Amino acid sequence: LPEGTLRGTYSLTVEVVAPDGFRLACYELHDIVVLSDDVMTTLSDYRDAFVAFAIAASSAYALGTLFPTLSGGLLPQISGFLCIGIFVGPYCANLVTHMHIHMIGGWINRVSLSFIGGAAGAEIFLPEFRALLRPLGLQVGLITVSTLVLCTAVLLLLSDYHLVAMPALEVQPNLKAKAAVCLLAAAMMTARSPASAIAVIAELQCAESDAAKMALGITVLSDVVVLVLFSLCSQLVRIATRGGVLGVGVLVGALSEIGASVLLGVAASQALRFLLRLGVQEDPKEEGDTWRPVCVEERGAGDNAQLLDDGGSSSEARHHLRPPLPRNLGCPRPVKGILVLSVLTLAFVVAEEAAEWTGERLRLEPLLACTVASCLCGHDARRRKCLMEALSFWTSIVLLPFFTLAGASLQLPGLTKVLPAALALVALRTLSNALGSASAGWLSEKYFHEARTTSATVQFTWMTLLAQAGVTLGLVLGLQSQPCFKRWSRQFGVLVLGVVMLNQMIGPILCRVGIQ
Repeated sequence: LPEGTLRGTYSLTVEVVAPDGFRLACYELHDIVVLSDDVMTTLSDYRDAFVAFAIAASSAYALGTLFPTLSGGLLPQISGFLCIGIFVGPYCANLVTHMHIHMIGGWINRVSLSFIGGAAGAEIFLPEFRALLRPLGLQVGLITVSTLVLCTAVLLLLSDYHLVAMPALEVQPNLKAKAAVCLLAAAMMTARSPASAIAVIAELQCAESDAAKMALGITVLSDVVVLVLFSLCSQLVRIATRGGVLGVGVLVGALSEIGASVLLGVAASQALRFLLRLGVQEDPKEEGDTWRPVCVEERGAGDNAQLLDDGGSSSEARHHLRPPLPRNLGCPRPVKGILVLSVLTLAFVVAEEAAEWTGERLRLEPLLACTVASCLCGHDARRRKCLMEALSFWTSIVLLPFFTLAGASLQLPGLTKVLPAALALVALRTLSNALGSASAGWLSEKYFHEARTTSATVQFTWMTLLAQAGVTLGLVLGLQSQPCFKRWSRQFGVLVLGVVMLNQMIGPILCRVGIQ
């Protein structure tokens, strides 16, 4: 850049010209951020960025909370956060500029995505889904297969016949690379939105219904499946776009990356369990036990039974095991939330930087590590209550800046180009969900009688699975951070973010209808 260039964001045109004046090449570079090398000036820029984003987030909170009211409860707050983020972003009001996003957006995304992965993992609590495990597995399996097949095939056909514009596919060198990118997009369409499902279920006060349990179970299990699929498909795309041979070694490498991510999650879960002891008082008589013994004195049947803690002495008592009753030592929920968020963020950063630290020899999946960490910690009966309290307290605080930033980062000029492709992908995803869910429901009704599958379950379960949010956005940002995908990941991200926004508009509405 020329000396004396002012701080800001630029679009550059670079021409390579031969001595005889013939132009050999021309390159266009967009969103080039120029920062100062002076410490005080840099601190001043960070101050301006934080102030601008604080104003934007405050506006998003004040106006975003009106969306559920104005829409009759159909649109969630996060839809409002996205819309306000777009309005205050670089392409509208420019309150939050490209330079602001470049300076502070990275850490906002890291903290938010680690929290989103942890919140998704905490919702995976097997004792609550034990009776529905086989129907849930069938639903997730068939929906995943139908989504991968239908979305991949139709996207490839639409691109080859130039029916819709998809810049991320147009720059691929060959058909194999195009197919790999289509498969990656299809894999990301299997992700869902636990936050939206939980919000609708809580508003309808139907958490104990089979429909609500089925919807939430499919949603959280799908987010685990999409993390594994994303890891496998990313490896496939890396080979197809950069050259290489797909063999057993590639599969082993991808599985080893998933295994290493799980191991990092296990280590983080132990850190969470240790820190959450600050909020639980251990009974010295039962130290090391996960469950406490109680006695039920039989003085009649059913509800007339009397519970005797600490081992009652009745000769007619029957001994049972019950989860211990954690007692708060005064550690407030905000402090517990900071502890949980610190561990998850550290695990996310370690996983994200592993490739650079190891010279690209080991690449981990940050969201998978955070999901495993909170899932394992959440299965500890002594600490689950503390974990859920900490996550619930910080949910709205974390989602506000994340979705506001996502809206501000949206490339509106690029979105107009890929809007037809985004609409097509939304339609394909909806159709895939409907086909897979109806088929799984029919099979469950015929073979898994203990699941008590009804005709309404077969017809309407798919409607509860359309919302998309944090996990998908996290995968897009993770893809854009990888240097080997820089050539096309930006256009790909615009397409997926457009799909997420459309699904987030219609998903909560149809989820409400489907559960009812």
